[in-house]
Amino acid sequence: MQSKLYFASLLWATTAAFAEVICRSGTLTLETKNIAPDGFVRPASLINGIHPGPVITANKGQNIRMNVVNELTDENQILGTSIHWHGLFQRGTNFMDGAIDVTQCPISPNNSFEYSFDTTDQAGTFWYHSHFDVQYCDGVRGALIVYDPHDPLKHIYDVDDESTIITLSDWYHVLAPDISSPAMEDATLINGRGRYIGHKGKSVDLAIINVKQGKRYRLRIVSLSCSPDFTFSIDQHNLTIIEVEGTETVPETVNTIRILAGQRYSAVLNANQRVDNYW
Repeated sequence: MQSKLYFASLLWATTAAFAEVICRSGTLTLETKNIAPDGFVRPASLINGIHPGPVITANKGQNIRMNVVNELTDENQILGTSIHWHGLFQRGTNFMDGAIDVTQCPISPNNSFEYSFDTTDQAGTFWYHSHFDVQYCDGVRGALIVYDPHDPLKHIYDVDDESTIITLSDWYHVLAPDISSPAMEDATLINGRGRYIGHKGKSVDLAIINVKQGKRYRLRIVSLSCSPDFTFSIDQHNLTIIEVEGTETVPETVNTIRILAGQRYSAVLNANQRVDNYW
């Protein structure tokens, strides 16, 4: 496989959050906008103007209610839409699952649809994305976290909030509907930032996850990719896996995690090394 640039940087410092976090209830507005997450400007289909979309959070057992408003306008991209809540069982609410031509028709431009469903007894790391053809590859995707206030593994970590969510995604310089054969991504994005090979302009700032020495962080690693799988690691640090796709596991310490499209892991990072930057 062609060499790729996979970037993540860790700094011992104060924590930083995602651009937008929605707790349980809110509005997701889909719109067309030009963005350059890796330094290359191209049109994209975005949620609330950002990529990845807002982080959605709830506690175990709570109801999630999201009004999805379709304001997409680019006829070169997919105009209809839906939102699938990846990993949530939808017990009793299969009609809220967002699968086009299975549980619903597409939400057409200038229309909206409100999704409402319970997390019931589920908790863990999930994500949401368009379930209309390849639309999510052009930007309609984001992380969804269901916290368990009574997590039996809570004694293993000190910090678990939006600052410890890490999204991994592939990014292409052509629109998803124009890809007719297996394609190599132009860049890998971590929390929506990356760099493509051959870029000669101003470098895009890379993602920085800020931690404090001596603290233990529950990293929620989410693969938002459309095709590739990633090998995730942090230099000079081990990771202790405690959750896989909404299921708590017996803690297992590793130095790398292979994560395929749509998969999610929770892994505890012990910031026990000297203060420095770590890839």
